[in-house]
Amino acid sequence: MNFAKKAASTLGALTAIAGLSLVNAPSAAASTPSGCANVSQVGSTRVIQIGGMDAASVKQYYGCGYNYAYIYVWQQFRSAHSNWDLYVHVVNHSDSGNDYGDARLTNTTRSELWGPAADTAAFCTHATGYLNSTGGSTSKVC
Repeated sequence: MNFAKKAASTLGALTAIAGLSLVNAPSAAASTPSGCANVSQVGSTRVIQIGGMDAASVKQYYGCGYNYAYIYVWQQFRSAHSNWDLYVHVVNHSDSGNDYGDARLTNTTRSELWGPAADTAAFCTHATGYLNSTGGSTSKVC
């Protein structure tokens, strides 16, 4: 067996054992926040544009009794930049002076960032996210 066939056979076996898929899995839909495996999007998706390019999506999710802010950096932006800064948080409209479930990454190459659980499910909220210094917010959800 030549090296290429052996490597392909080994990779196939490892993939089957680990339960992994290498076939076009959409990374934005494949992940969930830490501590909650079952979330659903609430409100609208906000697309952040930088220099005329669709660069990132900001979303708010609900699950396990909490709200979560989320940002995903699109491949076209990642391909054109070596690193970036990400920041997400949930805004509680009853207490807009504080950020809930906020998370930040600086000089990163990660494609996504989940904020931690925000205990804001009983209130009207929206998620806000920033890619570098450009931000956007989802729609208000009550």
